[in-house]
Amino acid sequence: MAVRERRRTASWRWAAAGAPQTATRRGAEAAPADRWLFPLLVFVVHWLLTQVPASLAFLLGTPNAPSPPYGRMPVPLAGIAHVIVEPMRQWDGLWYRMIALDGYAGPTESARAAFWPLYPWLMAAGHRLTGLAPETVGYLISNIAFAVALLLLYRLVALDFGAAIARGTLWALALFPTSLFFTAVYTESLFLLLAVAALLGARTDHWLLAGVAGALAALTRSYGVFLVVPFALLLWQRHRFDLRRWFPAAIPAAFPVLGPAIFAWFLQQTQGNWRAFIDVQDQWNRYQAMPWQTLHCAIWSCFDLGGEPDGATWGWVGAFLHNPAVATTNAWRIDVANSDTLELVVTVLFLALAVLGLRLLPAWQSGYVLPGLLIPLFSPSSVHALMSMPRFVLPLFPLFTVLAILLRSPKLAIPVAVISSLLLALLSVQFALWYWVS
Repeated sequence: MAVRERRRTASWRWAAAGAPQTATRRGAEAAPADRWLFPLLVFVVHWLLTQVPASLAFLLGTPNAPSPPYGRMPVPLAGIAHVIVEPMRQWDGLWYRMIALDGYAGPTESARAAFWPLYPWLMAAGHRLTGLAPETVGYLISNIAFAVALLLLYRLVALDFGAAIARGTLWALALFPTSLFFTAVYTESLFLLLAVAALLGARTDHWLLAGVAGALAALTRSYGVFLVVPFALLLWQRHRFDLRRWFPAAIPAAFPVLGPAIFAWFLQQTQGNWRAFIDVQDQWNRYQAMPWQTLHCAIWSCFDLGGEPDGATWGWVGAFLHNPAVATTNAWRIDVANSDTLELVVTVLFLALAVLGLRLLPAWQSGYVLPGLLIPLFSPSSVHALMSMPRFVLPLFPLFTVLAILLRSPKLAIPVAVISSLLLALLSVQFALWYWVS
């Protein structure tokens, strides 16, 4: 047993130093059927845990007051889309619907510039080609993209950690309480697919694929531009100071910078302001602060900085433990939605995983995740200090690999999976009924 532990520890130290192109450790390669069937099984389980509670709540529950863009609530969808798609189009989904139908609206209603264009462009194209509602197209894009992302992610993780950790990574990601956004009409699934495809391409020396996928990822979410960091680390690990050997791979490795450049050009044409996606942050209650100020806001309050949040509150936890039936009441659900507790817990958890990842992950994977955790700490929201962090962490898949390593014992993994699945179902209900989740 001691020898096995030493081998296991040595293998993760090796991974942190930067893995070669083909993993040689036992278990790195899964059977071909496992590489296909297991990710699809994970996808189906995730979809059921998300969609069934959301649809039942939408049909049978009492919704909170909706918050559509500019107060304009679209008409209900017809047929099966009313049951399947409509519960998952809330919040940002309606913004993407509006952009797919009307574009970025010139200089008026400039808040649309906060939403990056590839996803609504695909929704608009699908709507014109099929006649389906834009949000139905978005729902299909999100779910197909998530299924394919799981297939590619399994292969990527197995390259460095073997099939067992790859399976654990997929379960950790798909059962995480806020993973409902992979099913919703949001960009998380499409971005995850493109980011994983880009990193898998770079990891296996298919640099043109990596660059194109990276550019598309940077048109999907602003974070996509930071794919240049893991790209550069992979090139550095392989070639060090021999800069001539960086080329021609370094050219497509820079493609992610095209994402914001294209979006800026497009906004200049439509809104007359190439930096609208930056200026619009004020309309979404974002401001600048130091990380310790942001965490102070999340833990206690932001009144001294002129913000609204009261910080994390725990009274709703005690109320639920005293009487679980309180979870069906509007007041309890609003308390959960208004608290910064979820944002704070997720942020602290993933910062801790990132620190452990410096030891357990290849350097390029840490280079991918760290900007995604640190940048939001400099730009809190006056509504929720860590607003959207439980959603922002979802594409940071290496941190779910760290979770899989920590939970490799079934005695730990099974109870955590059960609790996480229950929270996923609960948050899916919250989302479908117009209570804020992330």
